Amino acid sequence: MSYQFRSTLTDPYGRGREFGECHSAQIRASVQAYRGLFERTAGATVDLLALGTEALQQIAAFAPPLHEEIRGMAEGSGIDVREIGAINARTEVLAYLSRQRSAGAGENLRGECSTIAYVDPAAAAPVTLQTWDWYSQFAGQWLVWEIPHGNGRVTTTVTEYGIVGKIGVNKHGLGVHFNILHHRSDGARIGVPVHVASRWLLDSTSDFNDALQLLAAADFSASSSLTVLASKAGEAAAVSVEIYPEGPAFVFPDEHGLLLHTNHFLDPKAAQGDTEWGVYPDTLVRHQVLKRRLGGRTGLSVEQLLTAMNSHLGSTGALCCHPDPALHSDQYQTLVTVAIDVAAGTLNALAGGPCAHLKAQ
Repeated sequence: MSYQFRSTLTDPYGRGREFGECHSAQIRASVQAYRGLFERTAGATVDLLALGTEALQQIAAFAPPLHEEIRGMAEGSGIDVREIGAINARTEVLAYLSRQRSAGAGENLRGECSTIAYVDPAAAAPVTLQTWDWYSQFAGQWLVWEIPHGNGRVTTTVTEYGIVGKIGVNKHGLGVHFNILHHRSDGARIGVPVHVASRWLLDSTSDFNDALQLLAAADFSASSSLTVLASKAGEAAAVSVEIYPEGPAFVFPDEHGLLLHTNHFLDPKAAQGDTEWGVYPDTLVRHQVLKRRLGGRTGLSVEQLLTAMNSHLGSTGALCCHPDPALHSDQYQTLVTVAIDVAAGTLNALAGGPCAHLKAQ
């Protein structure tokens, strides 16, 4: 069962403060969980406040209203704003710490998530689905946040407590799915946080081209794929923007309208610096399973995408992954499965993996 929170205040600082007051315990838990993950990645203690300061500087320059929202969140929750800044840049901090650590120390971070977008030329919106796979300790640390704005816009995002956005949709015909990537150029510094960019795209743009330009112009320091969805005047579109410090790259649906993304680069130039598949080849397996199950098909529905995602091949590296109860270490788990209806401006966030929801039907 997913938890949904709708903000009642529309000014950024007030909205953040309200969110912080209502969720102070959960935000504190997020900060503590990420502090532990950062230290395991670095193989040492980390200066979270310094990293958060750098992140806040980037956020203030890129999306000033979201910087204000984070300040309000810190005030409302009683948590240092620099700590909240750091978790909003969790992808960038993890990349930075991975790059900085000495050889042999710390953890290698693997990719997360699998995304499907199907664009039917006769349909007004893409049919989409993604899994969000992350460490099992974060299973209770996400929510659906509905965000009305003073100008009448509404953004809805599936995100983590204390992080302003991730997967989401607005009421102006745009949506975003989200997959982490890893590139050899990642982590030289803390750049614009990809989670902030996803939320700001939904808050500030209404046109597909404007959304792509926003991502193309941003100063990123870590890699992700943001699959941007659009529906306007009865037409549908989808493109995966592969963000990396030397990028971006743009990946479009195939001739049948199918666009698949897991955790490796699909653009040939970007793929030359990919560091994911050599360590965690499950990203290639997941992509191939989806291509084999869905390639060449037409008229796809969300239920058919859910069925295609119901694969446990590769255990904790599967499309639908579950922790091994025999192991005590923190493992990957499909925390939520999300479908976006970009024409309606809504999303459906199903707690857990595809298998649980197919059994429930």
